Amino acid sequence: MTLKLYQKKRDFDKTPEPKGKTKLKKKSSKKLLYLIQKHAASHLHYDFRLELSGVLKSWAVPKGPCLDPLVKRLAMHVEDHPLEYGTFEGIIPKGQYGGGTVMLWDQGTWICEDKNPKAAYEKGHLTFNLEGKKLKGRWTLIRIKNDNRTWLLIKSKDDYAKLLKKYDVTLEEPRSVVSNQSLEEISEHYTKVWGSKGLEKSKLKKKIDYTQEAQKKVITYHLPQSLFPKEVYPQLATLVNKPPLGTSWLHEIKLDGYRFIAFVQGKNVTLRTRRGHDWTALFPNITQALMELNISAAVLDGEIVVLDKHQHSNFQLLQNAIKGKDDQIFVYYLFDLIYYDHFNLSNLPLVNRKEILKLLIPPKNLILRYSEHLMGDGQVIFEKACALQLEGIISKNKDSIYKQVRTENWLKTKCIKRQEFIIAGYTQPRGKRSHFGALLLGTYNKQGELIYNGNVGTGFTESSLKEINTLLTQYKTPTMPFKKKPPGSSTATWIKPALVAEIEFSNWTDEGYLRHPSFKGLRQDKSPKTIYREKPHHLRTEISPNSKKGKAMTSSSFKLTHPEKILYPEAKVTKLDLATYYESIMPWILPYITNRPLTIVRCPENYHQCFYQKHITKGTPTALYGIDIKEKTKTEKSIYIKNGEGLLALVQLGVLEIHPWGSRIEKVEYPDMITFDLDPGEKVSWQRVVDAAFLIRDYLKQFKLESFVKTTGGKGLHVVIPIRPEYQWGDIKNFTHAFVEFLVQSHPAEYVSKMTKIKRVGKIYIDYLRNQRGSTAIAAYSTRARKGAPVATPLEWDELTSNRRDVEYTLKTLPKRLAEIKDPWRRFFKVKQSLRLKEFK
Repeated sequence: MTLKLYQKKRDFDKTPEPKGKTKLKKKSSKKLLYLIQKHAASHLHYDFRLELSGVLKSWAVPKGPCLDPLVKRLAMHVEDHPLEYGTFEGIIPKGQYGGGTVMLWDQGTWICEDKNPKAAYEKGHLTFNLEGKKLKGRWTLIRIKNDNRTWLLIKSKDDYAKLLKKYDVTLEEPRSVVSNQSLEEISEHYTKVWGSKGLEKSKLKKKIDYTQEAQKKVITYHLPQSLFPKEVYPQLATLVNKPPLGTSWLHEIKLDGYRFIAFVQGKNVTLRTRRGHDWTALFPNITQALMELNISAAVLDGEIVVLDKHQHSNFQLLQNAIKGKDDQIFVYYLFDLIYYDHFNLSNLPLVNRKEILKLLIPPKNLILRYSEHLMGDGQVIFEKACALQLEGIISKNKDSIYKQVRTENWLKTKCIKRQEFIIAGYTQPRGKRSHFGALLLGTYNKQGELIYNGNVGTGFTESSLKEINTLLTQYKTPTMPFKKKPPGSSTATWIKPALVAEIEFSNWTDEGYLRHPSFKGLRQDKSPKTIYREKPHHLRTEISPNSKKGKAMTSSSFKLTHPEKILYPEAKVTKLDLATYYESIMPWILPYITNRPLTIVRCPENYHQCFYQKHITKGTPTALYGIDIKEKTKTEKSIYIKNGEGLLALVQLGVLEIHPWGSRIEKVEYPDMITFDLDPGEKVSWQRVVDAAFLIRDYLKQFKLESFVKTTGGKGLHVVIPIRPEYQWGDIKNFTHAFVEFLVQSHPAEYVSKMTKIKRVGKIYIDYLRNQRGSTAIAAYSTRARKGAPVATPLEWDELTSNRRDVEYTLKTLPKRLAEIKDPWRRFFKVKQSLRLKEFK
């Protein structure tokens, strides 16, 4: 047969099918195109096609292929088809030859065992090997004698053969290999047709402007307009031992993929990982699908997955697809909408955000999918998810706002124990194993120490062994990275803690080791610094919605008035943003501000209009307490707070700066920390400020005093020394004064100890007066009442560089930093050092 018969059967003025080229190029490769199209015409059948002599030789297989060698499937030879036909999936209009829905069921290559495939075909006996996505291995096509049209398609006995009673490939693998759609979905959703110029683009049968409906919905919330965000980091869920109960929660399927934030501005699309890395180029189908939404501006949150034959997300399939090992379809499940059409939606309740999101995603879009949720009993939903062998569920407070940190408004309950671990070493291979034997795994504890959690030696393929081994050689180190040497590791090879692996396991031993661990893949989207042992939280009964009409509620049920008030106009930071920030970093800031007298800077309108307050006054919130402190002429009640309730009460008052004393209320006359404030004058470089901080640190080391450094949220640095509360304020002031005068006399061209501006030009003012009774210093992690919402940020000493921007953080950027690092001041309250003033005299 040739294309002449194919062309004779069709009127190309009427049919949308391709006419096909008349001049064909010969292929030199032994690998030729193979495909099967599932075709719902007058009768459902499978069109089996093999490239030969520049055309697609074609057979109609009524029952489809079978992997059972004992089953012979009828294959009716039909006219040759053009090669262009091999990419077609869509609909042939009714009334045309072969009218109906066409699915590309399988595709790949074939190699004939005969050196002359054409001769074997003409003889009527083709034996060949398929390398498709569904069909693989050795097959035979045999023509029945005396009947040129009737052939038999038979599977040979090999590793890919399966008995029909155990596995019917047409039932087990019913979907398209290019779109992952069923025949019904292709028929309902797409009209992919052949035109005079070849294959046209997919078109929706009915063009609906979904964005218009979403825009109408957003307008009803009367939100203030805001700029398109440059950075957004995902809200993270807290692991719990059981799902929450009650009607305040909605429940979604926990997906097994990579988390991505999508930034969409018309045809400009960027996909960023949870660490902010741009991975857009890896997912062209998702990028294209987001472009086709015709959205002017949006920031969406979701997870990219690859689905298995059961429509379950599969992390291994996703990794293989990203590496190009498998040609799988990437699917983007979307579950949150943070920004849309000039409006920041993060302060809307979750149910309202999801309502708008659902309007944006066209129904039955197979690439972009709305993450559906269920309301009701979380335990019942969780048990059903586990019965379906799913990962687990994510339970979300339906009224919660979007926070770019880990919160208890999003909870994850796992059916299968699985988490990330740091690879810190490996053992040598034994037996037939190549490259390495097992990986030594660990997680960080709260002190930033790497704790050994066990070895993993299963779950690897030959390909993953090779890939991981290449990375291991890059990170070899002679230094054992764990806090304690793991048992039986005398022959282990150590590596730097730079690689993260996802591990599935059955349980933990009492010693903190993994039971039955299995390797699932490397996690390039997660930083080793963020890997801690996940311990399920026991649910608190008081967890409650975060946002009610016009008012916001924290997890402690503290009510915030006027959450929409903009406190930092240039940065568009609202009062609610401030509350969200402090709520997210409470464990970091509270040790430095609780149970200490405070001076607060209140800015009820915005940071341009502020005033100081240090005493309890009429109407002060009950979460603020007073301590009697004798001042010059009388005793006043100075403000202090006891807990997070007090911190949020400060937010309610519009406090943008928190300045604590260097002493605690139980020993208010005996300071437990000293602060040297480095304030650069005009024409002083940042490098000189850094050098001054290191100089102070080194001098203090001579007296066996450990010091810590933080930015002030301004131009300078603070060097802070924790001490035992053994000396009174007068003694501390005298010591710091003498210390600073020594520095000034030793380096008169660099430093001054007087505040006079004229003396400070070109020099650094070292302020020791922070250490006199009644004086304060900006708290670690406190915001400043300055443009951009900067934050006073504790640092490791080795983080100080000649570029100030390296250590400048704001209310918006600091939470991400804290999510990825060990506490730079983790030793601050562990240091028990005495000042020993006699040694300074």
